[in-house]
Amino acid sequence: MMAEFSEHSEQQSPQEYSEFLGPANWFRCRCPNSVLVTQKESVIEIRPQSASTPAEWSMVLYAAWVDPDSSAEPAPAFSVSNLFPAVIRSQRGDPLDVPTSNRCWVGSSRRRGSGPWWKWLKRRSYEWRLWILEHKNVMLVVSLQSAPGRTLDTETLSSCLSILQSVRFAKTPAMPPETFRQEVIVLARKHFPLLTVESKGRFALELQGSEINLSNFYRSYLQQPDNFRQVVLPGLTSVVRMQEWGPDQIMPSFEKVEDRILPMLYPEEDAADTLKDFVQLPWIGGLTQVFVIDEDDTYRFVHSEMLQQWDLSMESLQELAMINLEGYAAEHPMQVNLIGDESDPQMLVPMNPDPYNSARILGPTFHQRLRELFGPEVIVGVPNRDFFVAVSLNHPKLISHVRDRVVQDYQSMHHPLTQRLLVISADGVSEYCEMEN
Repeated sequence: MMAEFSEHSEQQSPQEYSEFLGPANWFRCRCPNSVLVTQKESVIEIRPQSASTPAEWSMVLYAAWVDPDSSAEPAPAFSVSNLFPAVIRSQRGDPLDVPTSNRCWVGSSRRRGSGPWWKWLKRRSYEWRLWILEHKNVMLVVSLQSAPGRTLDTETLSSCLSILQSVRFAKTPAMPPETFRQEVIVLARKHFPLLTVESKGRFALELQGSEINLSNFYRSYLQQPDNFRQVVLPGLTSVVRMQEWGPDQIMPSFEKVEDRILPMLYPEEDAADTLKDFVQLPWIGGLTQVFVIDEDDTYRFVHSEMLQQWDLSMESLQELAMINLEGYAAEHPMQVNLIGDESDPQMLVPMNPDPYNSARILGPTFHQRLRELFGPEVIVGVPNRDFFVAVSLNHPKLISHVRDRVVQDYQSMHHPLTQRLLVISADGVSEYCEMEN
């Protein structure tokens, strides 16, 4: 099934810095590995990795989408008096040396305490910095403050300035989810004026009675925000075309589609919700097997009613799908990048995306080829439908790096599958559990 290898070696070295992406990929930033970064939606907190409580300092980055029709700066929410109450002093500071508009304020404030004021006045004061960076529709508000009774020393300021000066905004910031949904509705109403289009559920829309989940559209759009129309319109058009299908297209005969039925992996939780009326088999790692009819430029899922009409058992459907997958792999040989050398292969990844790349790990022939290359046990990550990564069990540091990357790709790529790692062995496929050293 792997017909061609493009091999190169890669020297593994410890990284002094790690890069993280802001919400909706609005910006990227580098942080030294000596700090702890936590992110929840649009708020990112950076603080030292120390056992002291509270931390000697903390820096918070808050990213917001600014409506161009409203005030450019939501001043009340991000004013000095709101962010740092009981201000002792405040003055304008030097702006950051970054290629975007920004402002800075420097000051100190007082934390409330208990007891006579002369006992806590000096001890409970703290220093702070406030930066506001603006780029098109994105506003990044950054607050840095010391722990009560402490100051922001030169080393802390230098480290935090280095982080902020590494901020680089996306050339075209992607719309946040709700703004994206409203723009999709506008586009749908423009191109299909005779059809009813409305918002539906948490992140979906209803197009003339058909519900369309926008999650995968949005993930694709995040990778190419300049191509909103190209990402969205083909999917909407496919739904409209399917609504025009006749009975023979909606419920085709088995003879017309038997050589185009293929297996596919799908997140178990999503399948239970959005594909409950379609044929599926539970698998491992939070995944389930579904079955699709390949339509060249798209595919559609096999409905449970099709099995009844075809008088076909689940076992026969699965056997047929795997035979077809072997044929598909022979007709579409997969080119790969192999990291390492012949004596010590380390990692393998496909060079090109393909909607059936992840499904290949269902096949025993593919298992055999991987085990011949890497040894009896192979670690595999499948963060999304079009991509997988296989890693040798002999390189635990590389496995750790791959695990982190799989989580990142799962969170950012379209058609996400699972964050968990799998292991291929003589017994088949199971979920990988790292042993404690």
